Amino acid sequence: MSSATKILPTLQYFQFRGRALASRVALFNSLGKDGWVDQRVSLPRFKKVPKVMYPDAPVDRVRTADYITNNLPQLNLECGTKFSQSHAIARYAAKLSWDVPAHQLPEHHIPNLYPKNAKHALLVDEAVAIVDQILLLTPKDEDAATRAKNRQAYHTTGFLRVAMELLEGRLEVSGGPYLLGKDLSIGDLYIRAPLGDLFDLGQFDGVPREFYESFPNIQKCCSAVPEHPLLKTYHEHYTN
Repeated sequence: MSSATKILPTLQYFQFRGRALASRVALFNSLGKDGWVDQRVSLPRFKKVPKVMYPDAPVDRVRTADYITNNLPQLNLECGTKFSQSHAIARYAAKLSWDVPAHQLPEHHIPNLYPKNAKHALLVDEAVAIVDQILLLTPKDEDAATRAKNRQAYHTTGFLRVAMELLEGRLEVSGGPYLLGKDLSIGDLYIRAPLGDLFDLGQFDGVPREFYESFPNIQKCCSAVPEHPLLKTYHEHYTN
């Protein structure tokens, strides 16, 4: 098969960073700009795609569905298999470079974006799961007054406060600016986006800015991520 027709791993997500920043950066770190496809999907168009169910043949979801979870991100591999879950995709993408000879890696490549050290990997996995749980547990009541009340509790006595305190402490112990000190990981990318974006882009209605400002180590991490050489090179090719 010629290079012009070679099938490449394809990451499907929306135009914004959201849950895909870590996966995009990890793919870029391992495969360079031309070793994968960054497919940006229109959110309005995606919302119009029928949500297909397979009650008579559940296995067809894996075999034939365009979007295996009716959601994104999704990574489509060269073999035709499709995978969901942003954290799983990001870890896989970061590991792609583990067994590649150094001379075959992109010039911008950094080692251990997902660490081989078991304790370091545990720390990174914890941070990724915490960010995921923050998003999952955020009150999303349709009634504005109810949502505001529940989000007040969420950031004062609920899981958001617990989670932010934990991440703040991890960064303090590491010496910063990242979870592993001076070494960037996919955990830091998740702290930057989607977590930091919720506050910096004003997307966390009901949670005051002062709450975010009470966690300086998290803010420092969010500021340091785009200044890392890998991210600077990444942003030469991708806007977000």
